[in-house]
Amino acid sequence: WIKNYMSKIYYNKQYIDNKDIKFVKNSLKKKLITNGPNVDIFEKLIKKKLKSKYSLVCNSGTSALHLAMMALELKKNDIVIIPSVNFIASYSMAKLMGAKIFFSDVSKETGQMTPDLIEECIKKNRLKKIKLIITMYLGGTPYNVEKFYKLKKKYKFYIIEDACHSLGSFYENKKKFPVGSCKYSDFSTFSFHPVKAITTGEGGMITINNKKYYNYIKKLRNHNFDYPKKVIKNKPWFYAINDIFLNYRMSDINAALGLSQLKKLDKFVKKRNEIAKIYRKNFEGKNFFKTQYVKENNYHA
Repeated sequence: WIKNYMSKIYYNKQYIDNKDIKFVKNSLKKKLITNGPNVDIFEKLIKKKLKSKYSLVCNSGTSALHLAMMALELKKNDIVIIPSVNFIASYSMAKLMGAKIFFSDVSKETGQMTPDLIEECIKKNRLKKIKLIITMYLGGTPYNVEKFYKLKKKYKFYIIEDACHSLGSFYENKKKFPVGSCKYSDFSTFSFHPVKAITTGEGGMITINNKKYYNYIKKLRNHNFDYPKKVIKNKPWFYAINDIFLNYRMSDINAALGLSQLKKLDKFVKKRNEIAKIYRKNFEGKNFFKTQYVKENNYHA
């Protein structure tokens, strides 16, 4: 069993160095290993890096999608469109909330939805009131983001960017906007699973530019505890629960690893681009294998 396990070529795996280990080790010596300072520091550095107004970390990319859908008040029979090539997480969360899910086809060149294919899905299924589109940047290159935004205006739906593949990449634009800045979306969601650009072991993140959503999700991820704005005299422990929810918090131990990994994000993305070039060069023109189309000089994650 061990021999077979060790001989596998993995889809991807984490890169952990001594600095990462030191950060995690130091976090274990702190007074608080959850609800401590590392989560706040991690969130502040991420929002600065991605140029969003707010960021919130949680315990997985799936949790991030769920929290974003909750903020949008997704409910039974609401219409959601997702790409047919996708990970199960966005489908699972929308299904869990009772939404009607429709699959858009994807481009043969990129494996991603296009605006034309979304409109084809809308017309084919005679969809009228669309609540939500979840875009997914397969391979880490964000395509058609401005065109998706125009569709959002036309059909008045929300956009969640499932950006788990694209931390460290930029929108196609004359001016560079990092994926996660929410320039053309309501939410961007990320995963910090070991196969992603940086890891916290397990973990996720939402970036937002809307203060109302930010405050709601921050409360929601912690059992939906509703703390008063000012501490009540003689009742420092007081909080209300107006509606039940789950525990989606990230621990300070995970955040400590994230803080160390975030410093290496640009280096990691550069290395990924170098590896991708090797694949494209060696498989170019081969009939048995096709690599994803990437525009010249397009810096993906």
